[in-house]
Amino acid sequence: MEQNNPFLEQENFFSGYQKSIDELKNNPQIIEFDKLCFELFESNAQGKRFLELVKERYLVPALVKSGTATYQLDVLWAEGFKEFGRMLLGSVRSHQQRILAGTK
Repeated sequence: MEQNNPFLEQENFFSGYQKSIDELKNNPQIIEFDKLCFELFESNAQGKRFLELVKERYLVPALVKSGTATYQLDVLWAEGFKEFGRMLLGSVRSHQQRILAGTK
C-alpha cells in the first residue's frame, strides 16, 4: 500500500480561497443583492440606460484634474466614488453568470 509523504506533497494554496468563494457565492444576502441589481439595471430599460450613463459620465472619464494641490486626496475620493458603480456592474454580471449556470 502506497503512502503519501506530506513533506513531498505540494501545498494547494488556492484551497482557502476556493472555500471562501464557495461560501460567498451561496450567501443569500449576496444573491439577493445581485438579483435586485440585475432586475433594476439589466431587465429594465431605464435602469439599463442609467448604468450606461454612469459608465459614460463617471467610470470612464477622469474625475480629477492633475496638478491641483489636493490631487492625491482627490484621486482617492474619485476611486471610492467609482467603486460603487463598478460594484453595481459586477453584481449585474454575477447574476447573469448565475442565470447562465442555471443556479439563479
